[in-house]
Amino acid sequence: MSRRKIQEDEDRPDIPDGVHFKNSLKEFQRLVDKIVVQKKEERLGLYTKDAEEMDYDKFYAAVQALFGPEVKSQDVKTFYRKIGNNPDVQTEWCEIFGYFVVEGDALAAQLDEENMVFLVSKRQRITKKGVKRRDVIKCMVKISQLDFLITASQKGTLSIFNSQMRVMTTTSIPDSPWINGCDYLYQLKRVVAVTERTIIIWDYKSQGSVVDTCFIIKPMEHCLLCVCSVYQPAEQLVKDDILMGDDGGHVNLFTLTSDDFGLKQSKKKAHVQILDSKKFRHIRRKLHEDWVVKVKYIPALNCFGSCSLDSVHSLVLDDLKRLEDNLPVRDFSVPRGVNAFTYCGKANIIVTGGEDKVLRLWHPNINTKPVGKLMGHLFSIMEIVTNEKDQHIISLSSGKIFRVWDIHTLSLMQIFHDTQAGPRDAQIFSMVFDNNHGVLITGSAVIDLYPLTRMIQDTKQVPQTHERNINVLLYNTAFHQVLTICSESIVRIWELESGQLIYQIEDAHGPGIELTCAATDKNGFHLATGACDGTVKTWDFGSGQQLKTLPLAKESIDNEHWLIQMSYLKASESKHVILLLEHSGTIKIVQSNEGEPQLGVTWCLPEALSLALQGNPLMPLRLSPITRKANGFFPDVRLLPEKDPEGADMETPLPPEAKVKCYDVLRVEGYNLLATASANGAIIMWDFESAVARHIFKAAHADETNEPEILGINMLLFLYRSALSVRQLSQSSTYTSESQSDETPIQETEGGGVGGSSVSIKREAVKKEPSIAMNTVESQGLVKLRDSTVLENKGLLKELEDEEHKYIPILASAHEDGCIYLWTIQGDLLREILPFTKLPAIPLTVLCTDISAKMLFAANKEGHVIRWHIGSFLEDPLDTNKHVKQQLCWRAHSTKIVSLFYDEERGLVVTASTDGSVRLWHGSSGYYIGYFGQRRLFELSESADIILPCDVNDLPFTIKEDSKYMEKRQKFEYPLVLDREKWKSLTRSALSFKKPGHLEVDQDFKFFKALASPKIYKSPLESFKSGNKDFGIVFGSIPIYRVVSPTKLKNFPRRRIEPDGSTDSIRSKRSKIMAPSNTGSSTNGSQVVSLHFSAVPAEQGVTAAFVIK
Repeated sequence: MSRRKIQEDEDRPDIPDGVHFKNSLKEFQRLVDKIVVQKKEERLGLYTKDAEEMDYDKFYAAVQALFGPEVKSQDVKTFYRKIGNNPDVQTEWCEIFGYFVVEGDALAAQLDEENMVFLVSKRQRITKKGVKRRDVIKCMVKISQLDFLITASQKGTLSIFNSQMRVMTTTSIPDSPWINGCDYLYQLKRVVAVTERTIIIWDYKSQGSVVDTCFIIKPMEHCLLCVCSVYQPAEQLVKDDILMGDDGGHVNLFTLTSDDFGLKQSKKKAHVQILDSKKFRHIRRKLHEDWVVKVKYIPALNCFGSCSLDSVHSLVLDDLKRLEDNLPVRDFSVPRGVNAFTYCGKANIIVTGGEDKVLRLWHPNINTKPVGKLMGHLFSIMEIVTNEKDQHIISLSSGKIFRVWDIHTLSLMQIFHDTQAGPRDAQIFSMVFDNNHGVLITGSAVIDLYPLTRMIQDTKQVPQTHERNINVLLYNTAFHQVLTICSESIVRIWELESGQLIYQIEDAHGPGIELTCAATDKNGFHLATGACDGTVKTWDFGSGQQLKTLPLAKESIDNEHWLIQMSYLKASESKHVILLLEHSGTIKIVQSNEGEPQLGVTWCLPEALSLALQGNPLMPLRLSPITRKANGFFPDVRLLPEKDPEGADMETPLPPEAKVKCYDVLRVEGYNLLATASANGAIIMWDFESAVARHIFKAAHADETNEPEILGINMLLFLYRSALSVRQLSQSSTYTSESQSDETPIQETEGGGVGGSSVSIKREAVKKEPSIAMNTVESQGLVKLRDSTVLENKGLLKELEDEEHKYIPILASAHEDGCIYLWTIQGDLLREILPFTKLPAIPLTVLCTDISAKMLFAANKEGHVIRWHIGSFLEDPLDTNKHVKQQLCWRAHSTKIVSLFYDEERGLVVTASTDGSVRLWHGSSGYYIGYFGQRRLFELSESADIILPCDVNDLPFTIKEDSKYMEKRQKFEYPLVLDREKWKSLTRSALSFKKPGHLEVDQDFKFFKALASPKIYKSPLESFKSGNKDFGIVFGSIPIYRVVSPTKLKNFPRRRIEPDGSTDSIRSKRSKIMAPSNTGSSTNGSQVVSLHFSAVPAEQGVTAAFVIK
């Protein structure tokens, strides 16, 4: 046994000494004594809460004020929990700094590979790509804007790799000397490479052989050793400047324009076209006394840098104009010169390394002395790169040993080396870091990729918190800890901020017994768990020690006492009160008083749905004190229905769709509500203040065409805001959870202060129903609730808002049809919300809200998380202009989400799914942080980079303010309607029209010309209620238009002359043209012949008159 410090890093906090530290210890001892007295009084029931109550947050703030911010929150939390569990325990002041009596070394986990920066075991090697036989990669350049990698081999092979490290294009320069460097020309869109005496320009986009796509510029006076392009995005001209270093200590500036690389000659040549170097703009200045081994342009500083093995002018950092004049330049002196350098933009630091094996950190404007040194390399430093996001420096020595350093702390974070290299792979010539994908890339005879550990964990490893489905997810708001339980009954406690596992309990209720629900008390000291066999156990949350048990029922049917939801109403040394919901639909309370070794059932809620379905939508309650054992929350309840049950056997069990599936509790001053929901969509609102039970049921759900499973309610949640618009975190609701099966979905009830909140809230209004005495009921004044969406109590609720405290409780229900319904406690439907997820309606599983009830979160069976803003709506729920606005939606899991919660203080969302993972997200953006169980600690700072888990491909999307995805679908009219007035104008008598000629029947007056133009809706169409079984699946979904036949036309009086002189009418099924005959002369000498077109039916025939000259 030894006294060691359990600490995440090796740095000890700075403990003050002297007189000040002694005074701080005295103040700390007084603080501890005050907490001990408070906890003892709480156990005896003598303590009265006031403004001076010392909770954990106040204690932590006081400790930080005494000893400084270096004190770890985990150490303070452990110390506070120790006093809370046993006020008489002996404590030492050193425990506040994390020094406890432990066995073994607690720092061994830091040596685990999974905690390293780079996951060397996941290295990827690319061979025989971009290099010839017995060739090596001499230079590599990562082009972040285009997300591809350019490589140049020593023997003249240029290649471009895409983001998946696949070769996009490649070329080989024939008879080329060794290539020493390469880069990309941003304006000309070409690749530049340098050899000893030539410059190679490669048009990688053009088709053809190397003769058609390459240019060679020569001769050069000195041997070129390195090259880089000058990135100037604001440049308007199509030209590029390149910087080159040579063996004479010169830095050369070359200007290349598009005119220099025009069309080639029509004759095909067998060699690459050669351009004269004297035709280009060329500026050269000698800056070093030795070879220039590296040259770079730094856009952030608007200057170039060149390094050399010169000990006097080791590094030159200055403006490009210094190459044209002879003014002094800003140089840095390093013993034995500089082999490599890099620039970190966030830290504004230049890092150099060379033959003296020391990394030096310089400020760009201070060249007299470095601001820091990093020592540890045993060989010459050859390459240096930076990881801008994580602020890391990666250095490579000639012994192929990599070292990773932290820029801010100047500490060494990881050492690794290449162990699989053969004799030919003796040297690594180039190294780059891909900030886009978090990969370190090295080039030798092969290309090696070393991924960051966090990238592997975030994007390639399948997130796994438990090996089996998650049944329970809880959040201890007092100590900011997360509890998870899987179907194998493994209980695990995690730290929210870091994701570290604190402890775990296996087989909590015995081998093979599945835990299905759990709850914590509001103070965070106690935990209750429920199992599939109906047993309940209470635990000490801090230590995991079992306290009390509800034994197994003697006589029980299979799954009869299966617990699916529980809430911790009260937890103290003198009393434990827990509200339970069984699979049979029974809601009961188990409790134990001081001195009792076990829990016992003391209260049951009567079944009310069967009475409500028999014509009792509003049932008075007879409330009487509990004679057996008072629980302090709910009285003994008896229903007094207006209508007696018609031959109903109350002992007959309810059908499955009528059993209670979930519940929620709201207990504040003025409200004592318990809402229960069934699988058939019915809600019973138990109001113990008004002594009534209401049956709430949406009328649209009563349609016989709806399947029973569509009507189900998976979650109930009270939305309540106090008069002060805030509720303290320690006074928030009790978090609960339930079993995670398809038949009994998960729920995390908000509770609204179930555990007896100490918030002083005045009663907001007088209830609608008259007061009902304990033993007498006046049913004459009771008003029945209609199954309607119309607000019946609008006038009353308007009066409520005129009082001092206008906020009223709202009940939210999540349904299997994918909608959220918002109700008043009187049963009036306020809003019907359909989430927008780019998919058809998906059943919702869970709801949660923040403490101030400004945001509402929901999750569904497809793994989506949706966020709404409900702050303005709760201010005035009756105002139709107050909308519930959907703000964000993202895919968190690929399977069903069984629970989630929101930490308002840190803006974090935690989700649990049937895939066995519990994941952490930024609530404001939906960005992924990590999962509980990963080896890397959480990084809670929000980053601009979007990282998705390996099983999720959809990016988060936001909803615009003016979008119509805020509320439930609109009731659209049919786009085609019949205008009867217009139709009548088109069906007048034939004589009112101009007589057409022979076979010139007018076809213009059609039925569809009488149809109104379709209305254009800016909001997208949503699905109508369909599936009418009378017309089948397809035609039952198509609107049917019924056209009323027009008024029958009266025949025009006429004479029909037959050829034989008879007056018999000719009846036939086909139209016939009657032979003309003389009927007399007209005034103009023309004959008028009356022709009759007869059709079936005959009374609908049309007569037309023709004038024949």
